[in-house]
Amino acid sequence: MLRLLIAEDELSFRQGIIQMIDWSFYDIEIVGAARDGREAMTLMRERKPEVLLTDIRMPYINGLELIQTAQEEGLSFYSILLTGYSDFNYARDAVRYGASEYLLKPCLPEDILQAILTVKEKIDKEQREGSTLQQLNQNWTKNIPLLKNQILNQWLANPPLLLEDRQKIIEEMGISLKPFKIHIGLLRIDTPDHRNDSKLYKRDMALIRYAASNILTETLLPLFHGFIEPISYGEELLWLANIPDHETDTSLKKKMEELQKNMETFLKISISIAISSVKPSLDEVHSAYAEAMEAMAGRFYKGKGGVFLFSEYNQRGLVHTSILENEELQHLEKEIKLNLENHNYEQALDHLDHWLNYIRNTSQYDKTEVNLRATIFILELQKFSQERNHAAFEWKDDLINWVEKVPSIETLEELATIMQKIIQSIVEIDSRQKPLHRTVQAALDWIIQKYNTSISLESVAKETYVSNTYLSSLFKQELGINFLDYLHQFRVEKAKELLKQNYKIYTVAKQVGYQEERHFRTTFKKWTGLTPTQYQKMIGYLEPTN
Repeated sequence: MLRLLIAEDELSFRQGIIQMIDWSFYDIEIVGAARDGREAMTLMRERKPEVLLTDIRMPYINGLELIQTAQEEGLSFYSILLTGYSDFNYARDAVRYGASEYLLKPCLPEDILQAILTVKEKIDKEQREGSTLQQLNQNWTKNIPLLKNQILNQWLANPPLLLEDRQKIIEEMGISLKPFKIHIGLLRIDTPDHRNDSKLYKRDMALIRYAASNILTETLLPLFHGFIEPISYGEELLWLANIPDHETDTSLKKKMEELQKNMETFLKISISIAISSVKPSLDEVHSAYAEAMEAMAGRFYKGKGGVFLFSEYNQRGLVHTSILENEELQHLEKEIKLNLENHNYEQALDHLDHWLNYIRNTSQYDKTEVNLRATIFILELQKFSQERNHAAFEWKDDLINWVEKVPSIETLEELATIMQKIIQSIVEIDSRQKPLHRTVQAALDWIIQKYNTSISLESVAKETYVSNTYLSSLFKQELGINFLDYLHQFRVEKAKELLKQNYKIYTVAKQVGYQEERHFRTTFKKWTGLTPTQYQKMIGYLEPTN
């Protein structure tokens, strides 16, 4: 087994390295963990590790002095330096003069493991081929992409440090950027459902992000004449690029739409894109990232799949009334509950539309605020329904608990769907013991017979001998839902049965009454929270394998 010694003065970081990785699985043995350089030197003499993982800044003896002293005593080992961002140049020079590799702190356990596995591979190769340790120590450039990403991540999070020369860094690291006229693009994948945390899902998402990064680079490289650096920032996919002088907002949007089209064509995913304003220098990368994030907030009101430029973003006022104190929303919520109590379901739905439209038209609250207000209101509706029906009230739709979904919704359209489903559930419970109006029952019978054809409110109203307006009003009052939404939900339930039998998506769409597959996919996602493909995958995960 490979012998590893850790020298790190921060207790929590040292323990995290030891405990968060199953070292034995990788045939690595931790032969010591020192809290300062002096203790590390003693352990180096006693344990003779093959790899030393050490912080640069430590009490008594720093990491570089530790390496130098051990080498002078004739000890043979590989060294990996852990360094803070402020010591970047210091660490880089140290690598040139003997250290094998280095990592910028803070770094993930996976990054540390990968660096050590890289060294382990070098040692294995040395043993197989008889290469010298000195020759292998010089082969550290394989980690350049990781170092680039770490440096750019630091720039996204922080303004420049005192005396930091970012132009010099991009030249030395081979970063494909000029130090002026910088913008940031933020790409967010719309299609995948983030509630599934299975290992298979995470693996699929990692592959999708990797492929998306390649498509991003190939699509945008000509636009920016090669001056672009795609980076990963947590789960976000971004790019830094130099904007050509002739580019306008209009032409930039067209190029972004081309990128969206390529993602749809090659990966079958929808993406939203947000773009910052142009900054005069690399020193303002952190503020460009903040602008891109703020522009992406427009996705909540405008919906997924858009291109959101910060220059077009209608910024909210810095001072506004708390959404929890908004009197108009309070009034509308009281009206909704009052109409539900009096069985005026059509009026309750109309007031819900007013509630949603008020939020949509003011646009002064961010997603978190709106979701908080919606969650509180939903809990009030739950309590209201429980008190009226003396029974547990559950809002579940097959695989999705809509109440739990509210805090994580990403668009106002998704929130509208959830609120409509909840009102519909309350009406269903209230109406359980009451026979349906004969016109509504006749309309339902017609939907059951003809759902897979091109039926409409007008055609069903004609078959039931009433006006369109009257039938629509009756649906709302009796079922807590309008006619078209009921038809879509009915078709979706039929589609689920076919999807469980692994029919092709376009076949299912035709069989349940949709002439366009895209329309079917959009409708299915609206009423289930999943695309048809995701639904089939999830069914596959949940079904027994025996």
